[in-house]
Amino acid sequence: MFGYVTIYRKDLTEPALDCYQGYYCGLCEALGQRYGMPGRMTLSYDMTFAALLQSALYDPEAIHSSGRCLPHPVKARPRISNRYIDYAADMSVALAYYNYLDDWQDEHRSASLRNAKRLEQYLPAIEEAHPRQCSAIRAQLDALNQLEGSGCEDLDALCGCFGTLLGNVLACEDDLWAPVLLRLGRGLGGFIYLMDAYDDLEKDAKNGSFNALAALHAKLDADAFEQRCHELFTQQLGICGENFNLLPILKDTPEGQLLYNTIYSGVWCKYTLIKARRDKRRKAEYRHA
Repeated sequence: MFGYVTIYRKDLTEPALDCYQGYYCGLCEALGQRYGMPGRMTLSYDMTFAALLQSALYDPEAIHSSGRCLPHPVKARPRISNRYIDYAADMSVALAYYNYLDDWQDEHRSASLRNAKRLEQYLPAIEEAHPRQCSAIRAQLDALNQLEGSGCEDLDALCGCFGTLLGNVLACEDDLWAPVLLRLGRGLGGFIYLMDAYDDLEKDAKNGSFNALAALHAKLDADAFEQRCHELFTQQLGICGENFNLLPILKDTPEGQLLYNTIYSGVWCKYTLIKARRDKRRKAEYRHA
């Protein structure tokens, strides 16, 4: 359910792209240092966004460096290290662990159980350091599983679970910005949840798995369904954008450029690709009908 919060590269300057690479590689390095190779495997664009957002908001002391790694052995890549990148590493592992367990419980994937076992040793320390966040992750995933298990068609309730989860992750400090970050995460998490359902619609139908958009897909014709999905995505991102604009983040900084780009352009990239793939398949089916 991760990988949808990406940047749109064509709209970004070179300094902004270097900045993004610094956060992405910095998060990868933090995961490796704190949790070894199993930790590196949890690297995601979504938690890179979280590190960017918190760093832009709180402006922590940071160490800038560069280096080579196994995926990039030739050219040294920029790296950034700060306390919020370390926090994003902790949350990456916690989210991946509970996601692996969820996959194991739902579909009995042996690979998911193995991956969870590799991360399990790190969970006690993460839960001790971030009790509120870990409690929210567990509680909201449990609530989401119950709703999905009952065949729930209430999209607000389903989005609310994952949105509340992400909001608690983004609200890393208990301060005046926490309510804003909770609401921002509510919208962004709702978008991620719906986008994951949109992406997996055909696969879930084939496997007989729950999909939040299946009932809507069954009730509407293809064009109406696509229009309604676009409205739902826009609604969730509206909540996200409305609260993002309450934060004192300057648009003309590299971090600011990246955050505005992600929220208003980047998150739509995956939607465009998925929709184009679905439209192409529909046209092919129509020609062969």
